[in-house]
Amino acid sequence: MPAAATVRDSADIQIVENLAPRWRDGGSWTVAPDPTVVIGGYGAGGETSDSSHLVWSVADVAPLSDGRIAVLSSREKKLFLFWPSGGFAGSIGREGRGPGEFGYPEHLQVLPGDTLVVWDFMLGPIAYFDPSGQLLRSWRIDVGALFAEVRKRHQRVPERVHLPLADGSFIVQVYLNPGGFSPPRGVRYRSPVEFITIDSTYTARSLGRWEEREYVYQEGIQPSVPYAFGVQLAVGSSPQSVYISSGDRYEVQQFSATGYLTRIVRRKAEPVPITAADIEQWKDGFSLPWNWDAWDELMAELPPREFRPPIVGLLVDSEGHLWVADRKDRTDSEWSVFDPAGHWLGTLKVPLQRVEWIGEDLILGINEDPDTGVEVVEGYRLSR
Repeated sequence: MPAAATVRDSADIQIVENLAPRWRDGGSWTVAPDPTVVIGGYGAGGETSDSSHLVWSVADVAPLSDGRIAVLSSREKKLFLFWPSGGFAGSIGREGRGPGEFGYPEHLQVLPGDTLVVWDFMLGPIAYFDPSGQLLRSWRIDVGALFAEVRKRHQRVPERVHLPLADGSFIVQVYLNPGGFSPPRGVRYRSPVEFITIDSTYTARSLGRWEEREYVYQEGIQPSVPYAFGVQLAVGSSPQSVYISSGDRYEVQQFSATGYLTRIVRRKAEPVPITAADIEQWKDGFSLPWNWDAWDELMAELPPREFRPPIVGLLVDSEGHLWVADRKDRTDSEWSVFDPAGHWLGTLKVPLQRVEWIGEDLILGINEDPDTGVEVVEGYRLSR
């Protein structure tokens, strides 16, 4: 039987080429078909019915060690806590600009000891809470120091924290368009960007140049394109690493927390065709009406794109495994799992449209009702 993967080194960078999954001889993981955690959702009944009005515009989800589930709502400007049964366990924060208040909360972290960290939008304040909701401390990014460091090489400064890291450092995205942002009209376009880590001394370390999500800029039509290519990022593992994929081929680059490329993980994967039914289903996902006739005419003039992006998401679980989303649809998603050394274990279907957190034996994420737009936080048991 041929080897499942080949590993080689090139200039101190490990390259892992995966040819076949290691689970082909048995021993694969499984995801339960039914959720053990259901939070929100109209008509759920029982204990879950008191949470339906709280679960809106979910920005992030993570569990605490006592079993409670933290749900960050950007619409309600609060961090809600629920029991696994769906029962409401309390809330943290409120709308405002003071200590422990949120303008547009965007990122949630649960650190050791169940310290809850909420990062606000637009380089806003970062608030640390204990498990009972008591504010421990709050700090603000020194925007002047950040901009001064970024402007050394770039013309456009970042507007938000793209991803926070566990040690308090963070990643920003910087646009590289010379002279400002003026994308070409009527073509598929991916804006060039650079991802940069910023540490406590506001020292910048580059994670390389990439291309943002694919769009079409044309007045009066929907700018999105179906199954768009886009750069994907994730942080995790121990020691802490940053994982980045351009999304246009099955390759993930792994960087150290200090910005050094340490590993490249690749996987042999057959391309997935884009069908006419796929495009119609994609259109149905938009709640607002658009001039689809004009959109169809424009797309017909562009070079055809036959296949879906090979990578549409990245996530690192609590055990240091890299999860790569091969497909995301309106009912479920499909993920390939790689061990901490970059070896492809196999592929799992997860009955969640958005996966937000994966632990040793639980997967948490969000499903949205296609007709009402109501979000439901669900948790599924993972057997390893």
